[in-house]
Amino acid sequence: MVRDVHAAIRTPEAAQHVAAVSKSRPAFSQMMAGVVLFTMALMIFYMYRVIDGLHQEQQEMRSQLQQLRSRNMPQAHSPHLLPTRSEFLEARHGEAAPRQTQAAPKASPGSETTRVTEEEVAPGNVAAFHHDEPEEDSEDDIGKKRRLMGFFTTGTSAGVGCFELTDAAGVGSNTYDVSTTACNSNICPDCFVTPATVSQNIVMKVSACSSAKWIRSLSRTGVWVYTFLNTHATHSLSVTDNSGGGAVTYNIPPGSYATAHCASTLGTSNRLYWESTQLPTLSVDSGITLTSGAFDASQSSGTFATSSGSNTLNGNTVISGTKTFATGTGAVTLNGATTVADSTAFTVGSAGSGGTSTFYGNVVVGATGTGQGASVTLNGDFAQNDVTGAAATFSTGTSTISINGHTTVAAAKNLHMASGAGTFQTGTGTATVNGNLVISGANTFTTGSGAVTLAGNTAVSGTKTLTVGTAGTAGATTLYGALTVGDTGAGGAAVTTLNGNVLQQDVTGASTSTFGTASGAVSLNGHVTVAANKNLHMTSNAGGTFQTGTGAATFNGNVAITGTNTFTTGSGAVTLNGATAVADNMPFSVGSPGLGGQTQLFGPTKVGGTDSGAATTLTVYADVTFTADQSGTAKSFTTSNGQITLNGDIVIAADKDLIMSNTGTGRFTTGTGAITLNGATTIASYTNAINCNVANTHGGSNFCVASR
Repeated sequence: MVRDVHAAIRTPEAAQHVAAVSKSRPAFSQMMAGVVLFTMALMIFYMYRVIDGLHQEQQEMRSQLQQLRSRNMPQAHSPHLLPTRSEFLEARHGEAAPRQTQAAPKASPGSETTRVTEEEVAPGNVAAFHHDEPEEDSEDDIGKKRRLMGFFTTGTSAGVGCFELTDAAGVGSNTYDVSTTACNSNICPDCFVTPATVSQNIVMKVSACSSAKWIRSLSRTGVWVYTFLNTHATHSLSVTDNSGGGAVTYNIPPGSYATAHCASTLGTSNRLYWESTQLPTLSVDSGITLTSGAFDASQSSGTFATSSGSNTLNGNTVISGTKTFATGTGAVTLNGATTVADSTAFTVGSAGSGGTSTFYGNVVVGATGTGQGASVTLNGDFAQNDVTGAAATFSTGTSTISINGHTTVAAAKNLHMASGAGTFQTGTGTATVNGNLVISGANTFTTGSGAVTLAGNTAVSGTKTLTVGTAGTAGATTLYGALTVGDTGAGGAAVTTLNGNVLQQDVTGASTSTFGTASGAVSLNGHVTVAANKNLHMTSNAGGTFQTGTGAATFNGNVAITGTNTFTTGSGAVTLNGATAVADNMPFSVGSPGLGGQTQLFGPTKVGGTDSGAATTLTVYADVTFTADQSGTAKSFTTSNGQITLNGDIVIAADKDLIMSNTGTGRFTTGTGAITLNGATTIASYTNAINCNVANTHGGSNFCVASR
């Protein structure tokens, strides 16, 4: 074809035209025509190469089909390899007939003729259908099934027959909406296969299978089949759909495949229908593995027989209803905790011929909860043996234990009661304790109401008490011997507490009894009365102190403080109800320098006396203030007739006078400072003249001089 194009270009007319054009510059349209013709020639050449390549592929496929036809093909094809031709034709809905049909020459009578049909069932997916056709006169062979083979290209590009999944665990990376171009922007085929490299279990979802696209984007009608192939040796492939409730996630183990049907209008929309899980019989050659779900044979009345090897039940085993569980005569090992249901007996052997039951662990009968106790009945002897290297013990519950026969404790063995509230009670016969009797801990020892005689020395252990009777009802305790409380050694002191009266009596015919304490503090917590004509003396030559409580202390006799001892009161008010005298040559001080409190005398205060030589002095180291009381009567300040010295400034209050008696010879003399008379000054008769002692020569009008 390309040679024809080149020949057409080389026609005489074209040559003349080229010669004419060469004489002048070609036109633009002529140049464009040349470019177009050249481009068309290239396209024709490329199409020729493509068609030639397709032709060669067809020739190779025919050769392969011829080789397959010559082999001994099986009578029936596998239902999981490729759908039947009728399924493809129904799904294609009236498409063209197969591209080519070949038939082998007729064989001798009684043989079959093989007819091969080749057609494109999906983009890039060519299927070869083999039909076994009996001779026309053999009615027995009519209806024999044809044999089917399918060829699929794999990958993710356009036109592959089996689409390779993505190596990803999440369903999001392998969700394919087959109603669109979801397979790498192409229409999805009906076959999906795991990729060459798989590093994890793969989960995929087929969406909208009821609206799946077909060849040339046509929608399907009817029912069709999807194939899912897991080529990996260890990882699984799980397939689900988007049909909603009831959707099944189908697990395809390593190295296996599965097929599922989908219908356009029948059943649940977008539902993948997998192979039936109900079989008439099932024979497995190499074991069964159940990865999820339940193994349920409850609807069958048949038996369940395992293999002769070890059978491992990884879950709980429940035998329902009144069904029994019987083992063989071999040893039965219960490796886990074993529980017998409520109100159900556990029997070993039968009466008189039971085998020995050996428990290497602890045996617990009943439980500690309320109403959960259980009885143990032994119809025979009970023997307990020591364990090699350790002595065995016997422990009962806290309820009453009845030992109906005589009980003997072996030599050198003890009869101990654990610490607690349990009691020990003998019969009415004499109880003899041949060894020492020790009552441990805080337990008590109580006798009957008969007389108790302690024939030996009796000692109460350290920090323990000896109590006679109970509060308010105790009998008298008589000690005919001396009573010693505590000890004189270091740390031997003890406290004696008397919760009642103490009565000490004189002994008839003996001297009066005395009461002596130790040198420590003696606390008398109640009122203390000293009998009439009895003294309360403190040793006068010692340094002991006498201290009363916070109540009033009344001294009905005189109180004398001897020697240089002092008398100090508290900070409360001190009232001296009688005349108080300070001895001669003794000072009377109130407070200390700078901190003395106020001294208030409501009666007349006298310093010294009127007798000859009784006068004394009053020294005040502070301000002196004379104020009137609230009666309104003016108060006066009167001195004796001796000299009065005022060492500071004298201020006379407003409206108050400084009056000297005008009947005596008293004088008014100022210092050398200025004298200011702020008011009118009246000099009386000559007898009240003002004497000026300034010399006449001083001069000046501001001075009173002798000549004036």
